[in-house]
Amino acid sequence: MDNEKNLKLMKFWLFVTFVIVFVATTVYVGAAIGTGLAILGTFGYWSAMVVTAVLCVAWYYIYKWYLNRS
Repeated sequence: MDNEKNLKLMKFWLFVTFVIVFVATTVYVGAAIGTGLAILGTFGYWSAMVVTAVLCVAWYYIYKWYLNRS
């Protein structure tokens, strides 16, 4: 596989990972606490989603650097 294809594949999987974390957290925490979708109005929830997004973007650029270093 060439680097461009690997980078596109990583971008896809990081996006899918973010979507899975978003949906799983929303459903599981909303059901466990018993608030349902009211969890979307809390600051802690959105801060966790921002941290997850930042980690996904950071991992993308780390992987991009790793592919381009050789």
